[in-house]
Amino acid sequence: MPFDRSYMIGTSAKLWLWKLTETEAVLAEGMEKYPRLAARLSKIKSSNHRKGIWAVQRLLQQAGIDPQSMQHDANGIPRLPDQHISISHARGYAAIAVGTVPMGVDVEQIREQVHRIVPKFVHPSEQFAQSTTERIQLWTAKEAVYKAIEWPGLQLNQQLIIAPFDQQAATVVHHQEKKQLKLYFYHLEQHKATVALLQS
Repeated sequence: MPFDRSYMIGTSAKLWLWKLTETEAVLAEGMEKYPRLAARLSKIKSSNHRKGIWAVQRLLQQAGIDPQSMQHDANGIPRLPDQHISISHARGYAAIAVGTVPMGVDVEQIREQVHRIVPKFVHPSEQFAQSTTERIQLWTAKEAVYKAIEWPGLQLNQQLIIAPFDQQAATVVHHQEKKQLKLYFYHLEQHKATVALLQS
């Protein structure tokens, strides 16, 4: 199944999702392997990772964006000339979010292994997330916020706090600076996704 669905995110952004069921050859068929993309793919051994990259190229086209216009900066963050963008891919899904404000998107497969890393990312105030599904949703929220905020060295379990999911909010405090973000949550069969938008 190719392009899955898209969502408007408030009035300032849009999310596109691709359900990955194709082979890498099918995803790449008819797509231009321009030099930057070819160089990136050549360094990746995992077929699943390469499939995610191809799906992102497809989603860019779906969004009306020339894939060659997206470049990665020195920190590996994707950039567009005139819009904000965030990308994510996990085994089974790929996602892009594009809009007029800084944002982050993350999609993750629901897996029991998340419980092993709870001390690394869960703040004491986030004990509302206990089940595997809830903790995966929390993890995607943290990752999306981290991408949106672009503050290196953030400690996810101390400085980045997610409110109970029904509040759709996150707070980040770093070097005496405080930022608020609006969160949008998505359930995708065996996956969870979150988009975080930085509030002005």
